[in-house]
Amino acid sequence: MKDYAKAFQKKIAEINADADKINIINAGVMNHGKSSLFNSLIGDAVFPEEDVRTTVKTQIEEWSKGVYLIDTPGLSAEFVDDAVAYEAYRRANVILFVHRVDTGELHKNGIDGINKIKSLFPDEKFFTEHFCLVLTSIDDQSARENLETIRDKALADIKKFCGLSGFKVFFVSNTRYRKGLAERKSTLLKKSGIPELHDYLQQNFSKWLAENKSVRIARIAREKEDFISQLRSERSKVQSRIKSKQEKIRRRQKNFLHKLEEAVSLYNSDKSEYEYQDSVLDSLNDEFVSLTQRWQKEHY
Repeated sequence: MKDYAKAFQKKIAEINADADKINIINAGVMNHGKSSLFNSLIGDAVFPEEDVRTTVKTQIEEWSKGVYLIDTPGLSAEFVDDAVAYEAYRRANVILFVHRVDTGELHKNGIDGINKIKSLFPDEKFFTEHFCLVLTSIDDQSARENLETIRDKALADIKKFCGLSGFKVFFVSNTRYRKGLAERKSTLLKKSGIPELHDYLQQNFSKWLAENKSVRIARIAREKEDFISQLRSERSKVQSRIKSKQEKIRRRQKNFLHKLEEAVSLYNSDKSEYEYQDSVLDSLNDEFVSLTQRWQKEHY
């Protein structure tokens, strides 16, 4: 049986440890540039970037003192990856939801992911203030011509299916940013959108750190609710198993008693038959003795 108390204590310890940290966590489906975005922000290739699924567990890197970038697996890549990602989202001071504009509108798994992440935060208003939509791959020719349309459609879908509006939206190009760094072109750097996102995050560090006390209390309260729910669920399962076993025992007892009654009935039936046969035998024996005695008298 899972040790729920141990798991609960571990989560509380993690929440307390996060009280003096700022966790910036990326989210989104696989291969939408989450790791590339973090590499651009941190200024180094510390997060693996591949066209295949490489992020299968969270990777944490310190960006600046007390500020951490947490790279998560892509949503819906694998069921186990989703579980790993959602555990990380609980720790977020801010969620950067990354979507490649060259793939068009947000798909169902993206919308479902946003709703699930939202449910992990204290309330909808708080989540809106700590959620950013980051639209990447804006260098793609077809996407570049429809950036505003793609953004507006994404915002409309998020409002319609997630009930969210008023959050920050950024257009970024990791390719443009790295080219700007390599060629030392400030115009390219500015047009990449990375400096704007970088500045926004840094400007909110002190605010998010100040919020950590209330966030910590809310997270602990949620973990307590989950812990109680898990215990109740486990109790229900145990009770169900006990009831099932008791029912099996009752059925076996009933079956045994039925067979015992049949055996007793058969025994009593056989006993009656035996007693009848014995009485017939005794009668025949008496008759035989009587006939024998008569024959002896008549012939001797």
